[in-house]
Amino acid sequence: MVPKPEFVEHVTQRRNALRTELTALMPPAATIVLEIGSAHGHFLVRYAGENPQKLCVGVDLRGERVERAKRKAERAKLPHCHFIRAEARELIECLPPEVNFAEVWVLFPDPWPKKRHHKNRLLQPEFFDFLAKRTQPGARLFFRTDFAEYFHEVAAFLRTLKTWQPDPAAPWPMEHETIFQARAPSYQSLVAVRT
Repeated sequence: MVPKPEFVEHVTQRRNALRTELTALMPPAATIVLEIGSAHGHFLVRYAGENPQKLCVGVDLRGERVERAKRKAERAKLPHCHFIRAEARELIECLPPEVNFAEVWVLFPDPWPKKRHHKNRLLQPEFFDFLAKRTQPGARLFFRTDFAEYFHEVAAFLRTLKTWQPDPAAPWPMEHETIFQARAPSYQSLVAVRT
């Protein structure tokens, strides 16, 4: 099915606006910390406060969440902490070409629990390969979920990838209880390292 010209034009305009916004926010050849699904910004604002030398970017689909997160960063006077409304893959595609990731945080993503919806899960082998194009060896991805089946699926396929490997000995650099973490009876965490 061929997309309608109006849809193609809408996507083109949205991506051009996103590219303009991202180019204005970050210096060329920046190395950033990315939080995917940053919600109201609780974690990333705290992380940026403890790491003033790191350029931090949070991405979320919901506009009201992004606005609340931006206000938190402004109140905390964190000029190196930014929040963008976008889909994660689209944001990554629209970043200036020299920008890469030192860290990627994915905390309590939607587990899409029904089997027929598993294809919608963010963390899949293709996404890790896509992300690898923007990361240097040694970069880290931090993943935490309260959905055990999702956790075990990611942990299993990570061992088969050429671009990323789990690092069970890697430390979790900052603990800050998110809203989802507070509600979870238990959760699992893993760190993946770009090989």
